[in-house]
Amino acid sequence: MRRQDKLVIAAAIAVNGMTGACLAPALAQAPTVNASTPVQAEEVVKALSDPSIVSAGERSFIKCQACHMVGEKAQRRVGPPLNGVVGRAAGMSAGFAYSAGMQAAAKNGLVWTIDRLDVYLQAPREAVPATSMGFVGIPKPDERKALIAYMASFADDGSRVETATK
Repeated sequence: MRRQDKLVIAAAIAVNGMTGACLAPALAQAPTVNASTPVQAEEVVKALSDPSIVSAGERSFIKCQACHMVGEKAQRRVGPPLNGVVGRAAGMSAGFAYSAGMQAAAKNGLVWTIDRLDVYLQAPREAVPATSMGFVGIPKPDERKALIAYMASFADDGSRVETATK
């Protein structure tokens, strides 16, 4: 699906109030963003045991903090808390009102695997058309890897995963 097609879908949602059910067929056809250098899942798992990479991810997370929180005191902001996001089904943070685009992606079974997070963080609006996330994305693969490792270092309850804090 071309970028223009995705923009048309997003416009149709905005103008016609399309629901996730109407959007599902289009999302099912949407390919992932072509990452010039995709982050490999093994790299992130390995990065979790490297405190310097997790630290770099923490510095990168500053870009996310206006809307998201992690940690034991994480709460909803503009976006949902991101504790335990790696491996979680999309659109499943309790009490958060997700956009039609994210609801449709969740209905289609989107799970935040390392690979899907990598694609989403590179270009959110291309990866999930009609997402309400206004962030433009992170073009650098190493920065995405570090950010994903940092987010993966938080369990669902906000506690730190032990390997990331050694």
